[in-house]
Amino acid sequence: MNPANKLDQRNVPLYLRGLGCQVLRVTSRKSRAVIQIDRPIPQLQERAASFTENVNGQQRQAWFVHVDSCLVYWH
Repeated sequence: MNPANKLDQRNVPLYLRGLGCQVLRVTSRKSRAVIQIDRPIPQLQERAASFTENVNGQQRQAWFVHVDSCLVYWH
């Protein structure tokens, strides 16, 4: 995505839905929106980084990618 067609935080969920992602949750933070999706499309997987999180004593791996000013993640 080039600067000429940059998205703002309100349009990123619509953009992701248009690509075929199911948006599960959108959380607004001060500096950026955090968007959870059910599963990524190949364009997102190519750019993704992974991290391990501990939730209630259980470890799980999640992946994330930045789409413009938003953080998009999935498990």
